[in-house]
Amino acid sequence: MVAPHAPSRSVGPLGLTFVVVGGVVGSGILFAPLFAAQQAGPASIIAWPIASLMLITVVLVFAEVSAMLPVVGGLGLLPTFSHGQGVGIAIGWVAWVGYVTAAPIETQAMLEYASNEAAFDWLFVAETSSGGESPLSLPGIAAAAVVLVAFTALNAYGVALFTRVNTALTWVKLLIPVAVTVALLTQFSSAPIRETGFAPEGVAGVLGALTTGGVVFAFLGFRHALDLAGEARRPQRTIPVALVGGILICTALFTALQVGFVGAVDPGDLDRGWAGLDSGGANGPLAALLTGLGMAVLAKLVLADAVLGPFGAGLVSTASTGRLAVAVAQNGLFPRTVSVFSRHGVPLRAMVLNLAAGLLLLLVFRDGWSELLAFNSGAIVLSMSLGPVTVVALRRQVPDRVRPFRLRGLPVLARVAFVVVSLIVYWTGWDTMIKVTIPIAVGIAVLAWRMVRDPELRRALALRSLVWLGPYYVGLLTLTFVGRFGGGRELLPSGVDMVAVALFALAFFEWGVRSALPAAEAAAAVATVREVRTGDSGRDAAGLHE
Repeated sequence: MVAPHAPSRSVGPLGLTFVVVGGVVGSGILFAPLFAAQQAGPASIIAWPIASLMLITVVLVFAEVSAMLPVVGGLGLLPTFSHGQGVGIAIGWVAWVGYVTAAPIETQAMLEYASNEAAFDWLFVAETSSGGESPLSLPGIAAAAVVLVAFTALNAYGVALFTRVNTALTWVKLLIPVAVTVALLTQFSSAPIRETGFAPEGVAGVLGALTTGGVVFAFLGFRHALDLAGEARRPQRTIPVALVGGILICTALFTALQVGFVGAVDPGDLDRGWAGLDSGGANGPLAALLTGLGMAVLAKLVLADAVLGPFGAGLVSTASTGRLAVAVAQNGLFPRTVSVFSRHGVPLRAMVLNLAAGLLLLLVFRDGWSELLAFNSGAIVLSMSLGPVTVVALRRQVPDRVRPFRLRGLPVLARVAFVVVSLIVYWTGWDTMIKVTIPIAVGIAVLAWRMVRDPELRRALALRSLVWLGPYYVGLLTLTFVGRFGGGRELLPSGVDMVAVALFALAFFEWGVRSALPAAEAAAAVATVREVRTGDSGRDAAGLHE
């Protein structure tokens, strides 16, 4: 039975595309050109299209399954249809751990930028005895709490209001970087490239830009569209257009900005190479570069974007995290009451739960909030691993189900996508993934407690479909330990490590697909979602897991 006040389908192609763009273009755009250039020099320009091609494979497989099953909280709920409730709980919990940290991270990033102005320096403690990060002051914590409440309040009045606010913010977040890019391109010079050569660090530098430089991780904001898929009008068209279109828009923007940044660097600043290029101070490299070029007005706009960017990203994160909490509740880990939608068609109880978690994180991590980034990136990437497996399994389980967006070459693309996700987890590194293990252990403990309290949940877990996830995670964790990234022991030679991860991923892909539910069980689960046909407006579709 569908929950009362089910979500209305009021998100169109532009609104959902801007959810993708708003999730990708956050505060990171202000530092990403520098970090990528430090790793690869001018070759950082090609790192963005390479990352885009890698992520497009992941985006496309999610586009097929999300258009076929446009459910609320898709990232956490979609695996349930192919692999059962146990896998859905596991993936939903891991995703939620990453998602719930996003709004606090964006909030603190916004306040960090604002505190560079003297009028707002009260947001953070002036000095720390350890010389490390400056923690939020007590008034700063209060200000952060107000921002988090504002995110929830703006989302509480319906997805239509949210998309209007987010679209307006995203236009600003796009126009300012576009203006900065055009300004930098007018000052473009090939002198920096001639000074060091196009690829001073070779292939290793480009790989460093993809990983350490944060290029790949910048694109992961596309996930928010998956969680709002259940509220999309004409999902068979809106979802693929938004996912692919949003990635392509961001690729064009980031690539052009990188070209402008590289061409505007003073060759005299490269005496220590690109790796020694200065960060530009607290206001960031773009503001410093523009100030040096005499473009003070644009530099001020960059600082304004530094506040608007995290605010918009936090708004999007609050919306998608609420939908994901609904999926976790529908799978049985959270109480069922969390999945109820308000009269405005939003999961208000889920968002209040997330708000409480966010406020707690603000207090716990006020002295070292950057640790939240480890949970955020590692957990979210790991939760994407089931997408490629799910879409192939459903092709076998429900071959006659209407697929409004049917991907050609799916068997190959899905395997490539699974390898890509596994590589990203590997690139995340040992230091991050060992931290992600902590909330995974907590989730196992919570699930065990729920199973003791609810025998029906224990019978519904489909353990045969779940068992492969344990060895997959342990194997990835081991690869990060012996690997070359993020605190790994560097026991695998460069190049060999990538091949090892790819072969490992391909083997577990086959195990994952073979572990799917029997066709009859999957068909029964899929039948609970209204079939979307070509030409269907979707306005009367519930799109919920009943």
